[in-house]
Amino acid sequence: MKLKLIALAVCIAMPINFELKASDDFAVSPVAYADEAERVMVSGIVTDESGQPLVGAYVVEKNTTNGVMTDLDGRFSIYVTRDSQIEISFMSCISRSITIKGDSKLDIVLKEDRSLLEEVVVVGYGSQSRKSLTSSITTVKSDVIEGKPVTSAGESLKGRVAGLYAASNNSIPGQEPRFLIRGGSSVNLSNDPIVIVDGVNRSMSDLDPNDIESIEVLKDAASASIYGARASNGVILVTTKKGSPSKGPQITFDATVGFENAVDKWNFMNGTEFLQYLRPQLVDGYEGQAVLNGTSAAGIGNVSDQANYSPRYLNSGESVPDGWLSMADPIDPSKTIIYQEYDSQEKWFRTAPWQKYYVGVNGGSDKITYMASASYLNDGGVVRMTGYEHMSMHANTTFKVTDNLEASTTFDYARINQDQMYGSNWNVLGRGLLMGPTRKQYTSDGKITNGSGWFQDPDYWEKAYDFENIKNNFAGTFSLKWNILDGLSLYAQYGVYNTNTIHSMYQKVEVDGELNYRGKGDGTQEKRWSKIRDNFTAYMNYAKVFGDHDISLMAGYDFSRWRDWYLYAKSTGAVSDKVPTLSSGTVFTASNNDTQEALVSYYARANYGFKNKYLLGLTVRADGSSKFAAGHRWGWFPAVSAGWIVSEERMWDKVEDVANFFKLRASYGYTGNNGIGLYDAYGAYSTSSRYDGSTVTVASSMQNRDLTWERTSQLDLGFDINFLKDRIRLTADYYNKHTTDMLFNVTLPDTGSFNSVMANVGSARFYGYELALHTVNIDKKDFFWGTDITWSFNKNKVLSLDDSYKYKDLDGNDAWRIGGYTLTQTGERFGGIAVGESLGRIYGYKIDHIITSQEEADNAYYDALSKGYRREDGKRVAGRKAVGDYEWVNRPGSALTPTGEEMINAEDMFELGSVLPKYTGGINNTIKYKRLTLNVYCDFALGHSIVNYMKARVFMNTYGTCNGNIVRDVYDCWEPGKADYKYARFLPNDCDYGNSNFQRISDFCVEKGDFLCIRDVSISYDLPEKWLKGLKIQKLTVGISGNTLAYLDNVTGTISPEIGIGASSSGSWFSAVNTADNSNSNIAPAARKILFNVKLTF
Repeated sequence: MKLKLIALAVCIAMPINFELKASDDFAVSPVAYADEAERVMVSGIVTDESGQPLVGAYVVEKNTTNGVMTDLDGRFSIYVTRDSQIEISFMSCISRSITIKGDSKLDIVLKEDRSLLEEVVVVGYGSQSRKSLTSSITTVKSDVIEGKPVTSAGESLKGRVAGLYAASNNSIPGQEPRFLIRGGSSVNLSNDPIVIVDGVNRSMSDLDPNDIESIEVLKDAASASIYGARASNGVILVTTKKGSPSKGPQITFDATVGFENAVDKWNFMNGTEFLQYLRPQLVDGYEGQAVLNGTSAAGIGNVSDQANYSPRYLNSGESVPDGWLSMADPIDPSKTIIYQEYDSQEKWFRTAPWQKYYVGVNGGSDKITYMASASYLNDGGVVRMTGYEHMSMHANTTFKVTDNLEASTTFDYARINQDQMYGSNWNVLGRGLLMGPTRKQYTSDGKITNGSGWFQDPDYWEKAYDFENIKNNFAGTFSLKWNILDGLSLYAQYGVYNTNTIHSMYQKVEVDGELNYRGKGDGTQEKRWSKIRDNFTAYMNYAKVFGDHDISLMAGYDFSRWRDWYLYAKSTGAVSDKVPTLSSGTVFTASNNDTQEALVSYYARANYGFKNKYLLGLTVRADGSSKFAAGHRWGWFPAVSAGWIVSEERMWDKVEDVANFFKLRASYGYTGNNGIGLYDAYGAYSTSSRYDGSTVTVASSMQNRDLTWERTSQLDLGFDINFLKDRIRLTADYYNKHTTDMLFNVTLPDTGSFNSVMANVGSARFYGYELALHTVNIDKKDFFWGTDITWSFNKNKVLSLDDSYKYKDLDGNDAWRIGGYTLTQTGERFGGIAVGESLGRIYGYKIDHIITSQEEADNAYYDALSKGYRREDGKRVAGRKAVGDYEWVNRPGSALTPTGEEMINAEDMFELGSVLPKYTGGINNTIKYKRLTLNVYCDFALGHSIVNYMKARVFMNTYGTCNGNIVRDVYDCWEPGKADYKYARFLPNDCDYGNSNFQRISDFCVEKGDFLCIRDVSISYDLPEKWLKGLKIQKLTVGISGNTLAYLDNVTGTISPEIGIGASSSGSWFSAVNTADNSNSNIAPAARKILFNVKLTF
């Protein structure tokens, strides 16, 4: 009987987990028919392949709303129309259709749908007191998160959690920060943790921070292994606020308005400085005369009204036009140059409005509790064309059905409207910033001048392209909790997450009445993405105290499935902007994609406590993933943890007044990662090839049916100690992770048609320490001061690789390396990914010194990248150096010239830094005086480097004929007779004309990324209650805050010291991103916000 009651509770939760494929409606009662004689009775039983009855299977008459659900014994009966079809469906099984000829009794067997096994989606599997916790979990409470002036809730976690590194790799509004827990766990796969919101695997960016009750970060194997796939990267568990019983609803209104601007800018020359500096440099520069007299940013040949740049000589008898500037030509003072000033940063960057409004209601009774909210955020965007709108709604309701049965629902909806640039940050913003400061933006009749390719003013982009980028996200859950007996409960939940993205782009045929300079090849484009994720989970809890023994048991089942759709359509050839639709074009292209994934899981946990001081925990999870072939789908992930509350021992009584709590913790366990592509195990086919006008299907990737889970073991040793009645609380952990069966693309011999195949090869270690300290410094009646500090240290090392990467080092020892460099003379190999070395290293050229004499230049190394231009003779001789050039460090054993001399080439690479910081953390101080509260928070990261290639760009003066803007730092370049200098000589168009002093990746542009950010400073005041009584306001708080106020760092220009790795989960944490030559590069400045806030509670 007990089992049937349990099954009934599961059935109550399960129906909405199944899709009714014939209709969106469903009626349990029979449908009325015009001719009752045509109805026949169908009955039977539905079982699985092992003969077990399937409780809650759907039996539906196709193309009607007539349907029933199987009972506790798997039986059903239904009246249907003769000769109709019934469809039988059940979660994780293949549906069946049967034609009914007359009255029938059926025995129906449903087979397991083994093709739909995929990554787990987790729910909250209960709660545990922190005192009895034996694993490593950090909680961030709502008072830390709510009210923060951030666009995404994840931004509020920066530096807040020891062991969690949160970095904004893209400063464009709406871009979520990336999270790395304990240095990651994989070399080649994603290292992003699972984010779970109210039991649904989804992004937290849909949520308003005011709706979050807490965020738990699960870091060790004992806490994370219960969450299965990708738990090797840790878990971020988000719980939203629930209603609370009260006499009436409590309403909160929160309004924040203010402005934002760029934290940093480039120190660009203005037009006057540009001409005064560059024209003399061009006199003996390569092709200098052609540039000086041409139609360039520093040339005086811009006489046409259509010219892109403004400098020209003032004609005899002509007055300086309104809005123009004049100066004596620095190379011929007898002539006057007139020109226009163009400030690219003023055009691209702006002081933008920032505003957010939130209203929430909270209340309930002993039978029902509710919480609902709506919010609106508008981030104007410091960079043009990056505005961001976010509207969200949230609801959380709990019903007490009976004394022992509780039902809950959550609902989230978010609509996001994101402005967008055409192309990448670098192509549009980067090249736009580098346009020379003498650009002529408009012709005399007010039309935008014709830029060159990507080099365009933001006004052009806004006029030439129409964009719409809208995302609609929906998430919902329905759950039941049945308290069967004292200590025994059953929980079941269905969750769904659906995200839909609409992306529309239209390239206008005309701009300012003229044909679009960029042609019309981009045309009209429409893209649609849709992802729907369904999850059902059910688990049973049993908890009981028997004298000194405290036992807690849990076991459950989880099924998760999601489906992705993608549709792309494009048309070109439109001749008018009147009808900006696909049908207005003449040439059409389209593509689409439709994929499904699923994962089924079983999990269990047992906790035992003895005398409230000796603690033991055991967890295990089995995941079956559809990404792996039969025989390799299942991964088992056990973990064990133990704790000893030393302060409960008698021996501790002597020190209890000083240290009132002390607990030792240890855990060890396994977690998994199945973050491979859908077809890495099965292989894939492509239909893009054509033969004789017909589509040809060819294999596009090689299968490896032996592929299996990447597996990480983790040891955690920690302690928690509290002093002076909890006024000082310290938590410390050491962790050591060991990942085996790492998933890599292994290079194949050239004899086959495939270049590589995914395989399980190699292992790596990730280890470190972390500390969290909380202190109450002062706690008086009217004054409080508290401090929170987090600190983390992370390192990694590759332990093994596949033997296909094996070679002998110079000492004859076995070595393994993927990629990197090989020295021609000695055969030494370095760089890349190698056994015994760390990940994320940055390599480049290393400056030795600046050449200061002609003799030294004549005897310098031959440089493979040098054009060999010398001002003294006006010639270019490949490989030679000039006075003022950098001399680079030569690596012993690297390539020689044909005559046997040392040279500088791509083998002369040195390690210049690391992508990931070694140390991260944060410092928070909260001071309260009566009704006034001051909060100052800073976070930091140390030990990482940034490939700031944009710094190199602003020294090169490239793009066409020396049109690129340059920074005032070039005044510190070497010049003849100059005693005080920092950089090599400046030569116009260093990239194309010069000796590549700045063009290459070197320690000139690889900069230390160490930073301390003044992240949040806020001051607020609670108005006295007696002032509010007449208005029936419970509480009113006013405040002012600043966010990302400044970085204390040495990174040049607008580049944020947080960037340097991929901006999305597809970008590796261990690969440096070039800030000015990559589609994922981020050269947008971080936004400094100054905001005013008012919060009312009724």
